[in-house]
Amino acid sequence: MTQSTLSRRTFLMGAASVAGLSLLSACVTPASPAASSSAAEASVGALGDNLLEVEYWHRIGGDAAALLEQFAAEFSEEHAGQISLTSISQGNIQELNQKIRAAAAGGGLPAVTMADDYDVTQYTASGILVALDEYIADGNYGLTTAQIDDILPNQFNRHKLPIYDNKTMAFTQGFSAFTTFWNQDLLTSAGFDARVSSWDEFPDQVRAVAAANPDAVGWLIAGAGDRFISTLKTYGVEWLKEGGEESNFDAPETLEIMTWWRELADEGLLAVDNENARNAYMAGQCAYWMDSSGNTARFSAEIGAFAWNGGMPPQRTPAGSPLVTETYGPVNALPKSNPEQQVAGWLWMKWLLRPENHARYATATNYFPATKSAIESAALQAYYDTNPTARRLVDEVAPHATILPPSPALTEVRGQITANVVNEVLLKQLSPEEGARKLKAEADRAIQNALGA
Repeated sequence: MTQSTLSRRTFLMGAASVAGLSLLSACVTPASPAASSSAAEASVGALGDNLLEVEYWHRIGGDAAALLEQFAAEFSEEHAGQISLTSISQGNIQELNQKIRAAAAGGGLPAVTMADDYDVTQYTASGILVALDEYIADGNYGLTTAQIDDILPNQFNRHKLPIYDNKTMAFTQGFSAFTTFWNQDLLTSAGFDARVSSWDEFPDQVRAVAAANPDAVGWLIAGAGDRFISTLKTYGVEWLKEGGEESNFDAPETLEIMTWWRELADEGLLAVDNENARNAYMAGQCAYWMDSSGNTARFSAEIGAFAWNGGMPPQRTPAGSPLVTETYGPVNALPKSNPEQQVAGWLWMKWLLRPENHARYATATNYFPATKSAIESAALQAYYDTNPTARRLVDEVAPHATILPPSPALTEVRGQITANVVNEVLLKQLSPEEGARKLKAEADRAIQNALGA
């Protein structure tokens, strides 16, 4: 996909979804050209005799956060006398984003930060991240050809995009993907051995399953905007047109999806329930639920009353096109600071992707591992023995997952505009035709505002 490169100025002028980032352009002090070029020439051995104390900020909680603290201690022990790294949870996605913005404005950015895909776009446009290409290629502490080949291509190149002048602005740490989960018992009672693989057949299967199970809903959705854009992607249509200046919501697939969603909603077979959709699925009250692949851990542990399964979402891509679904999950990025801290941050990113470390992280988070070696590790094989659905999704779903086209307007378009319009259509406040027109107009306006046009 070809996209125009965002300038720092135009990004910051209009991005309503990233209010407050204008502070970054005023307050952050980028590394000097000399510092930037020397960063890739530095090495851990050149850090000197003074201990370098650095931080890693993330938004992971629970047992996985404790594992990251353990990782930080192990990493620091390996680099005793040179680097001491502290892993710090900064809350949820929004809270971490806010703290990064505040730190960029006031000083004190961490050596490494976790970030979600739209965060990387924001931070890159505001000039607070270091491109990783020189670190990856460095002869002393870069990646070997074998290490690069070990990383799944869709994750290694996840943030090497035209919008960033084809520079690599983030590094993988595992991922998840838009996945279909279904209640096999409900499908079996309606005479189906498996779920359908085509969106063309999906509505009729939902109707048949609901007719055979009158106490169950066909499909519950948590997040109308998220699921609509994910569904559009599996039709082979990205939400953003090439060039990044206009939405794709005038594509006929937009109206088609809105039409059959509205038909199922009118029949009582489709509903948006942000708070309770997953719990209803786990209670056996709906045939289908679609969300992150990471849910397999909870489902494997807690669903015992019925047979469940998961796989690729239905497809409507053009004939001959590859299967496609959406990638979720955070990545790691390197804030601008000084050469020594940046090298320390890069070494931490590399360390996390070592096969044994990456396998432990994937087990704790139920993210897909991003390396082939981790997938085949003993630790993950033992985990997959207890959760075979997760292992199968590694083969069937993970290779087809890609991010949505990045844009400074994506957060607003997905989380607010699309969610509101889809809900209005399902609640009969708008016809599908009116919804498609409104979605196109409002999304395009948000894109232009975000680009400062």
